[in-house]
Amino acid sequence: MAVTKIHRTSRTTLIIGIIISIIVLALFFFGGQVADHEKVAADMSQPKFTDLILYWCYILLVVTVVVLIAFAIIDFARGLKENPKKAMSGFLAILALGALLVVTYIMGDGTLLNIPGYDGTDNVPTMLKLTDMWLYSCYFMMVVTILALIFTPLMTKRK
Repeated sequence: MAVTKIHRTSRTTLIIGIIISIIVLALFFFGGQVADHEKVAADMSQPKFTDLILYWCYILLVVTVVVLIAFAIIDFARGLKENPKKAMSGFLAILALGALLVVTYIMGDGTLLNIPGYDGTDNVPTMLKLTDMWLYSCYFMMVVTILALIFTPLMTKRK
């Protein structure tokens, strides 16, 4: 009973997310262009719903991070009761992720960008380093994932 409810809930959530994403993408691609007098750069294409797609991406990112952290904490607390040694290895993985974020933030470049037509408040060293941190972390995780996809089957065949 509980498993069926979990499957139904996750399937419904996935379908709703996909439908909203398709609608937002359709608006972005087929919603037209900003009027000429409202464009930031007159000679560039600027879709009307650029803000909407960016906000949807922010929402998806925040929900993903919050759910990931919540499940990590719940799993750590449950594992601490059942098998403390195994729970500590999971905690070390979370610490490694935190260390990765700190190192990639330090690696980030805070040099101000020359952005024509932009007068916002986000072109500051802190935000630029934060953006670099996320990009470098994503690159690192993508490389680790690809390496795991390549080498994990090789290691299991050996055993």
